[in-house]
Amino acid sequence: MISRSASIVLLALALALTLGACQPDPQTNAEAVAVDLAAEREAVMAPERESSAMYGRGDVDGIAALLADESVLPAPVRPPTVGRDSVVAATRALLAAEAADGVSVSWEPVDAVVSPSGDMAFDWGRAATTLADGSVVEGSYLVVWTREDGEWKVAADLFN
Repeated sequence: MISRSASIVLLALALALTLGACQPDPQTNAEAVAVDLAAEREAVMAPERESSAMYGRGDVDGIAALLADESVLPAPVRPPTVGRDSVVAATRALLAAEAADGVSVSWEPVDAVVSPSGDMAFDWGRAATTLADGSVVEGSYLVVWTREDGEWKVAADLFN
């Protein structure tokens, strides 16, 4: 039996392989539009960096603006949270619990991969949780992005 965390890792790997393999066929897709993948990569990583700063400030409204309508937050040791409003409520609860415990969380993207069509992407990176005693617990994250009305929005946010 596969553990929940192993299942999430396998899902993330499958997504990464799928996005990497999604190459449009120029012979069958005459209307294909050239996508500047380097620019789109940065267009994903910049709001990811800002979201860490917003989280550190407790700016839930700023974080909410980055969420897709059907955003999913599959957090450790609890059922996934689905939908923008539910993810916003869960984020408020996480921030309140962390503040009560004297905990702070930050993260930094390492890399991002954008689909050749430019409508989906994921980024991953390292996270750090600073506990009340000053010790730091390191972790990682994976965020899946999608285009909504021409803007990158968080579709799923996995962390450990």
